[in-house]
Amino acid sequence: MEGNTGQVRYLRYKRSWRWNPRKGISNLAMLMMLILVILSVFYFTAKQSQGKSDVIKQVMIKKGDTLWEIALEYFPHTDPRKQVVKIKEINGLQDPTIYPGQRLRLPD
Repeated sequence: MEGNTGQVRYLRYKRSWRWNPRKGISNLAMLMMLILVILSVFYFTAKQSQGKSDVIKQVMIKKGDTLWEIALEYFPHTDPRKQVVKIKEINGLQDPTIYPGQRLRLPD
């Protein structure tokens, strides 16, 4: 033991993980894209579900009512032609003829 007194041995160890800037930046970009996709999915699905209710708007037809007047009354800020087409589609009407006492569903 005469030769080892006072000597310090330095051990070198191999690091198992090293930071690679190219891989790090690409991994970070992939993570950001994944977060962006997830957030956009949440945003669009939440936007579609807001304002939807189980209550269906219905209107009872009175004598003298027309689809045009109903579209103007219930949807004043939209083109009544589009609303008349939607009302006809929802209710399965082949022509614009409606009768007093008839119930029509209205689009949301």
